[in-house]
Amino acid sequence: MAEADGHEVTMAVVTSALRASVEETGDHDAGLRKVRDSLALVASGTDRDRWSASYYGKDLVLVSTGAGDPPRMRFANGVRHGWAWDRVTLGGGAAQRRESLLFACYKMSMAARLRRDRPEIQETRAASVIGEVPHVLGVAQAASLLAAVLVRPLGGGDGVRGAALDEDPRMPGVPSADGWTKSVEERTATDFYVVTDVHDIEWGTLSRPRGARLTEGNALGLLPLAEAWSAGRLSTTAVLRETYRRRLARESDLLEHLRTLSDAVRPTGRLHATLGDGLSGLVPDAETMRAAVTAANRRTEGRMHSGVGMTPLSSMDLAAARERAHFSLHVTKTLKGTECPEAVLHEFGKPLDTEGAGYAMDCLTALARGRAGQPGYHHLVHARRWRDWWLEHLPSSARAAFIRL
Repeated sequence: MAEADGHEVTMAVVTSALRASVEETGDHDAGLRKVRDSLALVASGTDRDRWSASYYGKDLVLVSTGAGDPPRMRFANGVRHGWAWDRVTLGGGAAQRRESLLFACYKMSMAARLRRDRPEIQETRAASVIGEVPHVLGVAQAASLLAAVLVRPLGGGDGVRGAALDEDPRMPGVPSADGWTKSVEERTATDFYVVTDVHDIEWGTLSRPRGARLTEGNALGLLPLAEAWSAGRLSTTAVLRETYRRRLARESDLLEHLRTLSDAVRPTGRLHATLGDGLSGLVPDAETMRAAVTAANRRTEGRMHSGVGMTPLSSMDLAAARERAHFSLHVTKTLKGTECPEAVLHEFGKPLDTEGAGYAMDCLTALARGRAGQPGYHHLVHARRWRDWWLEHLPSSARAAFIRL
């Protein structure tokens, strides 16, 4: 940014099908490693004297000063990628140049995602790819694409303090994943392994059974803009400027929410920014974690709510504990929008009561009537993978219906 003052830079953004990799491996960390290794291969295959590599959220960003062509891409087998590139003129003060780079990352990340999901799109220049959206996507799909990138570095010129060395650079105040190893070394047998995740961050949550809206979603609020764009009533430039403005507000909401979660477990626990819109770590007891997620949900009431999965460590190794905590987080996903306590926090090993089981089965049955690719369908995939654990956590009255799924 400093070297390119008043000049052009050439940028390329590479994205990946991270969720697909996680689903295929059945393990979040293993899927994440698979994607990271593939992106590292892409970065190592570029001319290091010309291109610098970094990350924008989960996407790889390659930058070269001056106007030029995109780099040659070398991808690993087994990970689905998409990429796009463009040239960006950087002028004005440092804050303006930084904002130009971040806005360009937003546009190129969307273009890369569209090419990942629509491999028939041969165009690689981001501006041209984005211009195709009204012609190849429906309104809801366009809104989803516009809302898809949700992590952005904060601080350093926009009035928000930058992150300390032990904090996630995207989320000042939230411990970085780099500190996870130390937390693990200091764990005790009585600790609980926990994972959190924002429910329905894209489309928001409706209450069950009343249907009232509990939280808004990143994509939901963009539907009117996407509709006007698709109908030709708004230009691409106007749409992107407005959606980017709204994105900054949503990213601030997410930071506020996750920082509240993290602060609320200290000093007895530690949560790290190891997931896109969630945290993972160790806490001493369920009461501490329930109080933390309740505080965070209250702080962002109507905007975003999280659920928590947790399991006692006891004598288990971390890999086994992680899988059990993710199962329990998945249980909360099937209960979101209800007043069941397990919609906020579920502890592995504690069976659902009849009411909770009914809501969970309603959710999974509705997903089973749909098709792969619909929002939330991966929760049904999880339920089938964790079939035995579900049967252990359901009352006998619900087990036959679950087996029929």
